[in-house]
Amino acid sequence: MGRGMGGGAGFAGAPPTATIPTVDVEKCVGCGECAKACPFGAIEIKDGKATVNAALCRGCKVCASACPTGAIS
Repeated sequence: MGRGMGGGAGFAGAPPTATIPTVDVEKCVGCGECAKACPFGAIEIKDGKATVNAALCRGCKVCASACPTGAIS
């Protein structure tokens, strides 16, 4: 047998889906720390609140770690 993709332990055929973080707008102060921390450019500040672009987000949750108010989970 060859050593190609597929057939290995834990391979289910499709990659796992990322969990997109959510922003609690009551806690968000629009500081932009999450946007600065995001390695994928998936967060921007609109109308003074953080918004997550699901098309760019990879679910790494670095933004949640960077948020000083705990507004991202």
